[in-house]
Amino acid sequence: MRRANTMAKPLDSTRLAIRGGAENQRPYGAWWPQDRTLSTQLRCLFDLWPSSQGSIARILFSPPDWDDHPHSVQVTGRRVKTGSFPRDDTHEVTLVMHDGQRRFITVIPPATSRRKAARLLDNVADNTLKRRSRRFRSDGQSMWENDGGHA
Repeated sequence: MRRANTMAKPLDSTRLAIRGGAENQRPYGAWWPQDRTLSTQLRCLFDLWPSSQGSIARILFSPPDWDDHPHSVQVTGRRVKTGSFPRDDTHEVTLVMHDGQRRFITVIPPATSRRKAARLLDNVADNTLKRRSRRFRSDGQSMWENDGGHA
């Protein structure tokens, strides 16, 4: 009998979404890690992070989201300090950029279904957290799908 492959899945760019042109909005993005091992998943986040979005200097994390709590992680070519606040349960990672700015990234739990995670990532990528699906009434007015049918 052949054993199932337990190696990590290849990087999937559908695991990170960044809000377009909204640097001061919170969250700045959303991330769907593959598991709860922060030291491994931060390497993946760094690999996915677009260079056009700046260089990450340090990471702050929400401890309840992770099984490990490293003080630093090795990423491509360097070591990055990590930290947390003991009672932080924001379910975010805060990326402290080399220019001093902070990017707040919502962490989607790894156990989230692919469909739900994709929907959450799409909401961020669409540059809004508001409803994005519309239907039209018989008189041509648009209404939001989940607002109870009121225009």
